[in-house]
Amino acid sequence: MAFSSLAPAQNAEQIMTSVRQVAVLQGEQTLQGVIRKGAKKIPLNLFLRGQDIQFGINNGKEGFHLRLKEDSQELWEIVDGKPRRFQSKKIAAPIAGTDVSYEDLALKFLYWKKPWIAGSQKLNGIDCWRLHVVNPDKDGLYREVSVWVTKKGRALARVIGYGPRPNAIPLKQFEITGIMTVNGVQTVKDMKVTRFDKNRRVGGITYLEFERPRR
Repeated sequence: MAFSSLAPAQNAEQIMTSVRQVAVLQGEQTLQGVIRKGAKKIPLNLFLRGQDIQFGINNGKEGFHLRLKEDSQELWEIVDGKPRRFQSKKIAAPIAGTDVSYEDLALKFLYWKKPWIAGSQKLNGIDCWRLHVVNPDKDGLYREVSVWVTKKGRALARVIGYGPRPNAIPLKQFEITGIMTVNGVQTVKDMKVTRFDKNRRVGGITYLEFERPRR
């Protein structure tokens, strides 16, 4: 989830491809942070190792890997020190009682096929595309997702995940609330995750907060 100077995009697939490319531009990097809900703080570490992003939760008590491929991703969890494919029924589970799930951390929706441009919109004065994409696998919480991407930097600005049609009720919203520069690249510092109940009211709020890496 970083900002970068990229060639102009022509269509929704190219925009989404650019977002995926930007997400791994930091190469070898380690980020430390927390998943915060109210007074509860769960330590979170991200180890960016090229095409392998490792997540350490609660001081290493739990971990999983996101293995990136050209047009797909694989989730692996660490059980008794050994990797195994992530169980599909667990991917939408909340982490430590927060409003953030494993699929949220992995940004799984960025790899769904056949996105389209639903329009343009300004968020906080910044020109964005609004992309829309349908879940092709039927796993996880979301059936459809809208993704707002900045036109200048090709970065995530907002995401809303929806339930099944015909109601397509908003289930969660992700909003970037702070950025930081790491090795010359602007990346996410703070993200607000809002969960909605079946009546579209706010059911919970959780924050992802990262520290600037120490040199």
